[in-house]
Amino acid sequence: MSQANRGSISVLLMALADRFRLPTPQLASGAAIRDLRARDPQAWEQFFRAEMPAVARYIQSRLGSMEEAEELSADVFAEAWEHIDRLVDEGLPPRAWLFGIARNIVAMRRRTLFRRLPLLSLDGIEPASHPLPVELLDLAEAIQHLSRQQAEIITLRFVHGLSLAETAGTLNLTVDAVKGRQARALAELKRRLSPAS
Repeated sequence: MSQANRGSISVLLMALADRFRLPTPQLASGAAIRDLRARDPQAWEQFFRAEMPAVARYIQSRLGSMEEAEELSADVFAEAWEHIDRLVDEGLPPRAWLFGIARNIVAMRRRTLFRRLPLLSLDGIEPASHPLPVELLDLAEAIQHLSRQQAEIITLRFVHGLSLAETAGTLNLTVDAVKGRQARALAELKRRLSPAS
C-alpha cells in the first residue's frame, strides 16, 4: 500500500471518527480497578460518566438506534457491576473490558433480531444541516464490505479510538493479532476505495 493511499484512508477514518467519537476522559487502571471491584459508589459514578457516552456511541454505530443504544448501555453497566470481579488489571484502562461487554451485548441483540445489521451504521450521526461528505459515505460503505472481524477492528481502532491494547482486550486477542487484522483491513479498504484502473 502506497504511503499516499495509506494517508488518505487515515484522513477519512479520522473524519469519520470525528462524527462518532466524543471526548471521554479515561480512567487509569490500578487504583480505579481496585475501587470498582470494591464497588465504591464514587468510582462507579466516575466510571459511568467517563465511559457511558463512548459505550452508547459504540452501540449506536453497531445498531443504528440511539434509543436502543442508551437502553443497551444501561445493560452494559449493569453487567459490569454484576461481574466486576472478572475485571483483571492487565495494565489497561477498564474501558477495554467495558467495550468487551458492550460487544457481547450487541452480538446477543443482533442474534435476537434474526437479521444482519450493518457493521457500521451512520444513522443518527448525519444531521441534515451537516451531511456526510461523499468520501465518508464511500468509506462507510467500504467498511460494510470488509469481513466482520476486519470491520470490527477498524471501527474499534479508528472510529471509537481504542488503542491496540484496548482493542486486543475488547476482542480477547493478542496485540499482534489486532495489528495483523488491522493491516489486512486497511489494505482491503485501500483496494475498495481506489479508483478502478
